[in-house]
Parts: sequence; C-alpha cells; structure tokens
Amino acid sequence: MSANAAAFRHVEGFRWRQGDPSLADTEARLYDLGVLRSVLNEVVEMAVADARADGVTWVKIDDALGVTHQAVIKRYGKGGGHR
Repeated sequence: MSANAAAFRHVEGFRWRQGDPSLADTEARLYDLGVLRSVLNEVVEMAVADARADGVTWVKIDDALGVTHQAVIKRYGKGGGHR
C-alpha cells in the first residue's frame, strides 16, 4: 500500500460530525474535512519550524512538501511556520 493510499484510508475513517441528526451526511463530511485540514495545516507549520530549527534547508522542505520554493517561503518563511 502506498503512503497516499494509507493516508487516504485514515482520512476516510475520520468521523466527527457524521451521524449528527442536524446535518446531512455530505454536510457532516465537509465539517470533518475542515477539521482535518485545520489540524494538518497546524502540524505542517510545526514540522517546518522544527525542521528549520534543526538546520533543514528550504530546498529540502520544498521537496518534502511537494511545493515550489516560492510557495514554501511565502507560507512559512519570514515569521511563518514558527510556534
């Protein structure tokens, strides 16, 4: 199983609002995904800050996150990505 497939299975298994009688299942799923996205963004920011503190270069962070150098600097550089 690939890392993407394993991660997808975990995401698909997350249920927070599913079963809430005040929400349609599709609406509850959107709430669940919003929570996951928020937490994931926070964890990535912490990991970038930790990596930078350990001396990991921006180029290696770009590669690990699969984004351009400009995107990672804009999002996490100059005060971004710090706890």
